[in-house]
Amino acid sequence: MKGLFSILFLVPLVALIAFSIKPLLVVDETRYLAVAWEMWNSGDFLVPHLNGETYAHKPPFLFWLMHLGWSITGVNEWWPRLLAPIALILDTLLIVRLGKRLWPTSPQAATNAGILFAGTLFPVLFATGVMFDLWATLWVILGMTALLDAHHGAPLKRTAPLAMLALGLGIVTKGPVLLLYLLPPALAARHWSGKTSEHWKRVLHTGLLGLAGGAALALCWAIPAAIAGGQEYRDAIFVGQTAGRLEDSFDHARPFWWYLPLLPIMLFPWIWWQRSYQGWKNFRAKTPDLARLVFWSIVPQFVVFSLISGKQPHYLLPMFPVLALALARNLQLQTTHASKRSLLMPMALPALLCLALFSSPLWLQETTTPEWLQTESLLTAGGILLFAMVLVHFLKSRNTAQVASLAFLSPVLAVVILFSMGPEFRQSYDTRPAAKQIAAWQDQGIEVGFLDMEYAGQFHFTGRLSKPISNPNGHEELITWLDRFPQGMIGIVVRRDNEFPYGTQERPPKQFGSRLVQFWSAAELRRALKLPEIP
Repeated sequence: MKGLFSILFLVPLVALIAFSIKPLLVVDETRYLAVAWEMWNSGDFLVPHLNGETYAHKPPFLFWLMHLGWSITGVNEWWPRLLAPIALILDTLLIVRLGKRLWPTSPQAATNAGILFAGTLFPVLFATGVMFDLWATLWVILGMTALLDAHHGAPLKRTAPLAMLALGLGIVTKGPVLLLYLLPPALAARHWSGKTSEHWKRVLHTGLLGLAGGAALALCWAIPAAIAGGQEYRDAIFVGQTAGRLEDSFDHARPFWWYLPLLPIMLFPWIWWQRSYQGWKNFRAKTPDLARLVFWSIVPQFVVFSLISGKQPHYLLPMFPVLALALARNLQLQTTHASKRSLLMPMALPALLCLALFSSPLWLQETTTPEWLQTESLLTAGGILLFAMVLVHFLKSRNTAQVASLAFLSPVLAVVILFSMGPEFRQSYDTRPAAKQIAAWQDQGIEVGFLDMEYAGQFHFTGRLSKPISNPNGHEELITWLDRFPQGMIGIVVRRDNEFPYGTQERPPKQFGSRLVQFWSAAELRRALKLPEIP
């Protein structure tokens, strides 16, 4: 258990380091905090809003958690950023608990399952951001617990309420997409839980009752929200969250193989470890039910997400707990001990990163090499290399010792990435300077807008803005806006490698992400456009 507690201690430590180094990133983190802030500021905790309009892309559960903390501590940035590491710790503890219920005589396998999950690079990186997916993963684990309890003979009166709670909270956290993670293993119960008809029917009934009860639980929020939010919001949450989202995703195509090259990074270090591939034939023979469950909990979902054009890496995150359980059980069934030679592959990624950083002056021209890479890359690479050397030297050959030790690679690698990218984060992604200026203008009664930009709340939370920002699009709307707000300020946004369309001013542009924003007064922009002045 020491390895598990050490990993769980490192998770909030990595999150605190991220908080001190990384500002809220455009556009997801700033948008989610903006929605939570608008709900809090308006007192409307039923219907999410963004820039004064209803926001239907995400249900409100994560925003409610932010409000819960703010009701105690006041509005701040640190509480929302702690929610992801809290979710990761809860995910890990639930995985260990589920493993102990699966293998009551093998507590080490259950512990290893938690270490395998919390020591995977992808969940660790997501614990440094403000996202929904680690909480969605929590409900998937809870739902999987209900299915496996039913598989092992627990009565419906115990498993069905658990499934209802998992699916209901999952839908209110992530939307109907959460059903994709739990319905396939429930509907395929006869294939993986087919000891007797009583077994697989109990699993199937648990899933179906969970679906009905979970939908009813989610509707307790959705129906009042739909009534309060109006027709457009009603259509968005009942249609846009399902068929509409799938249809729209095909307008932003990514190739079907897009996830495959990401897997070596997402599943680091375990996908690089030789022991992960050994003994699977024995694993399938000794635990056929778990092997089939792994198939129905991963393969259909991966195929669906690969076929849908709109792809995001975090769509795969709720599949990781079942994979961690299977890998832990497989390692426990292996009778031979691992050799230190098997650690060479997990060290390959840090070694490649070291090589890239050491050689950066050679493959990047001096004029284009970022200052942070020139000054900090050697320390970063040296830290990774030293850690890898110490790890290889002191590791024992037992599988359990190697699991605990390899798990440390992910938080260490995450910290190294944060430190090496810190200057770039602070230089390019900090919206606070521009947000404070916008807030000052709004406090003076000055209208602020952005030209030809789909405003996604980038400045709303960091500036604690209380008024919407207008979005004139095109020349005609711009002229109308200038006529309506002769004392207003308009932001013009371009990518960093482009020029501003109306020349430059003495006022320097402000950076956020890959973009620059330059603010013009209405009078200045009218002169630049050669429009007649308003008397």
